[in-house]
Amino acid sequence: MSRGSESIKELRKICQESRYENEGGMPWFERNFYRRFSIYFTKLFLKIGISANQATLLSLISALVGGFFLIFATNILYLLISALFLILRLVLDRVDGEIARYTKSASKFGKYFDFMVGSSAQSYINICMTFGAYNALHDPTIFAFGFLAVLVPWLSVVSSYFFLVYREPILHEGAVLPNKSQKTNEKKFVVEYLNEPVRRVSTFLGPGALMYPILMVTALDICFAPLSINIPVIGLFTINTRYAFLIVYGVGKLSSFILKIRSMLTQAIE
Repeated sequence: MSRGSESIKELRKICQESRYENEGGMPWFERNFYRRFSIYFTKLFLKIGISANQATLLSLISALVGGFFLIFATNILYLLISALFLILRLVLDRVDGEIARYTKSASKFGKYFDFMVGSSAQSYINICMTFGAYNALHDPTIFAFGFLAVLVPWLSVVSSYFFLVYREPILHEGAVLPNKSQKTNEKKFVVEYLNEPVRRVSTFLGPGALMYPILMVTALDICFAPLSINIPVIGLFTINTRYAFLIVYGVGKLSSFILKIRSMLTQAIE
């Protein structure tokens, strides 16, 4: 039997169901959106011999094209083209795993490559939206919040990895983590409380969920004119929905990151 010759139903069982068999089943949005379409790409790629890593590379190319059109999304046509390629990226992000499960070719390099592409693609999309907001307003302060939106998530990932590496030797020696103080619990609660709405949305929409609000705020900018406000001391301040999103997202991520670091340091020194 040649690769990909199975029916779509059989391929779903081989490539998709096994992915979630230990996680209580496939999430509703994942099943009815991403995976509904990804299996057809998987079948095609298996037939023409595209590997899992090559599918990951194609997802990166889709992100690059979608982000480029996002920079110049001053009309609905460009926005639709951007949305098409960005959604295609998310679908192809599922295809690489499906191919790897079918061919039993999963590897550490493949997982690392997929992670790096996913992380880099999201940062790239944030950068593209920042430039798009600047093209609309020509306000250089936009880049300050865009910088936060790109840098802080990366710092959060790096700090989490560093903390795990730092604690791992202790855990392997059989030591028990000390009981946390009430103050530490309160800090941990605040961090989880701030991240809970984002976590719920991300769980429902899956990896790359941030793309959807980015597309929505870009659409609002196309449909509505920027808002100008006269603020004492600052003077005339012009803002659009993309700029507002960058402010809320950048400051929110920074606040969450600071609380997370404080909580991690408290646990480390106890």
